[in-house]
Amino acid sequence: MLVHPDIAALRSDRAPQRQAQAGMQAARDGWSAEPGAAQMQEELKAYGKGAPLAACPVLEAVFTQVGEAERLMASLSAHYCRALAQNPIGHPQFRNGFNGTSTSLLLAQTGRAQLLLQAREPGDSEAASYNFCDATRFDALLAGSAQARMVRKRQVAEDIAVFDEERLSLHPGNRLAFDLNHEALAIDRVEKRAVFLRLLRTADDPAPAREYDAASGRLLHQSSGKISTSRREAIVALLGRMGREDAAPAIAQIAMDEGDVSLRWQAMREALALDTCTGFRALITVARRPQDPLAAQAGALRAQLLETYPQLQQLEAEECPA
Repeated sequence: MLVHPDIAALRSDRAPQRQAQAGMQAARDGWSAEPGAAQMQEELKAYGKGAPLAACPVLEAVFTQVGEAERLMASLSAHYCRALAQNPIGHPQFRNGFNGTSTSLLLAQTGRAQLLLQAREPGDSEAASYNFCDATRFDALLAGSAQARMVRKRQVAEDIAVFDEERLSLHPGNRLAFDLNHEALAIDRVEKRAVFLRLLRTADDPAPAREYDAASGRLLHQSSGKISTSRREAIVALLGRMGREDAAPAIAQIAMDEGDVSLRWQAMREALALDTCTGFRALITVARRPQDPLAAQAGALRAQLLETYPQLQQLEAEECPA
């Protein structure tokens, strides 16, 4: 494994790394001293607590007018580029990710609000599905160009939707606003790297997020709109993929407890897959609770499983003796 000498030197002398990070902090402080930057950060805190955008004048100007977003982000870039030129091993304090076509930088997160920079690489893409969640979003296109569609969802059944589309030609200076409950932006072609400044705020008590098949409108997946609950869903799913049969009782208990219905249903499916007896007992319990929001869904699955696997009738008889 090749290690650059500058990196290897950090093993015995951490001072350069501390100096580099001090340079990153100085860049952040320098940008915060620019006109409007500190006020925008304070307004973001208020917005994250539920304040309307109209009560946050700098933030509102950034996402409804042309010029302020461009000025603030150019200033941010200048401060950090100078700092990185002087400190090549420095690491800006922003959470970041890249998936091959899209880059994201989380500039700030406070309360229910997030401020992000996102770049999309040139090329064509075809959305196989559309995602909707209980949140609002504002986009300011800073650079680049793209062809896109505003996709609006109309629910025609519990698990079926139809979509109306509006074609958009995106260019620098465009400002977009979304109610993500029923609106999504599908980018079909990026002609020149598109850079967005994005403001996102989730609802106070968010409804589940939903993913629909773009062609058929069929519901593909539903997950909790709350990050903490979504994290628990991911843990439950991971235990299922690992085949952790020893976790089946605890997962079944999650399915029977009160709480987010998306998490409970995910737990029910995983419990059934890990240990049929344990999961089916949980399914019977939930199906027999008339006031449980999952009772009808559990009852339908119970009937389907009994029809497919008649041997489960004996287990049900043990749970529900005459």
